[in-house]
Amino acid sequence: MTQGKGNRAPRWKWIAPVLALGVVFAALHVWLNTNLFAGDDLCGGLVSAARADSVLSGGGRISDGGGQDGRTGEAWEFSCTVESSSFLPGAGKGHLRISGTHERGDFAFTDGRWPTPATVSFFSGPVTGGVGRDHGWVLLPVGCAKTAPAIIEGYAPQGSDPTALAGLLTDVANRAAERAGCAPERPLTAPGTLPAAPAAQKVPADAVCGIEGLAFPGPVAGRKAARQTVQERTGPTWACEVSGHASFAVTREPRVLEAITSSPGFGEQPRIAGLRVSGFDRRHVVADCSGTPTYFSMEPGPTYTAALESPDTPSPGAVFADFVATAGKSFGCSATTP
Repeated sequence: MTQGKGNRAPRWKWIAPVLALGVVFAALHVWLNTNLFAGDDLCGGLVSAARADSVLSGGGRISDGGGQDGRTGEAWEFSCTVESSSFLPGAGKGHLRISGTHERGDFAFTDGRWPTPATVSFFSGPVTGGVGRDHGWVLLPVGCAKTAPAIIEGYAPQGSDPTALAGLLTDVANRAAERAGCAPERPLTAPGTLPAAPAAQKVPADAVCGIEGLAFPGPVAGRKAARQTVQERTGPTWACEVSGHASFAVTREPRVLEAITSSPGFGEQPRIAGLRVSGFDRRHVVADCSGTPTYFSMEPGPTYTAALESPDTPSPGAVFADFVATAGKSFGCSATTP
């Protein structure tokens, strides 16, 4: 019996260190690979770690590095990078870039860093915004910006859940508005679901972008190889892209129209398709259609631009006028007398 009891001591000598090492590794795993015991506020309190984690969805610890950058401006203006990191084998880093910034009111329908409108899921109501494959935005509440309209913008990894990104940006907008003292009585509410982006399809012979009578934006010979991405007309914003040729958009969303008409540089433009219009230039205009302000835009594509010298290629002005005339019929737009 004494000998048996004596054999237990050496066994415990190696079991205890193994247990202790296991506790250390477990603690390191929790600290390095999860957000347990970490604070929820990032970027100076403007970004929720839980919301960011729902977008990154790759596991790991969420952090904001040094927090906000040194940008100055209005209280809601900021820029910050949030990332998830993990030491688990095969785990990579995920990044979110979030900022509060000024933009021209029709930024979402212009060339530049913004996704093609036809690929964006737009939403309006308690909050107005749009989310693409890896990029989204929401408008800040009225009164937050003193000059140009204000937005919260976010870049996310491709394949991120668009509804989660919309929720994150809406939450950031509420926090930024609170900080700036321009929050509405009721907080902005993120959409519960978002419409899926449509798939590209062949351009039919009778209705480019689903609009009867709309001419093909380019040489007739290029129509057969072109593809179009057309959104359904289920909301106040509609868009279509004819690959390489042109991107069209129409919106009657009240907050977007308010942002457009209050932007610097917005003013009266020459008539288009017999309509009195105001806007920023000849391809980004607002018309009064049966008493409702209606915005029309067109962005030429590289294939169309390269073919402008071809004799059967209509000019950008002619294409846009044709678009306003044909699309405008379904919105009650009609030419007015001088």
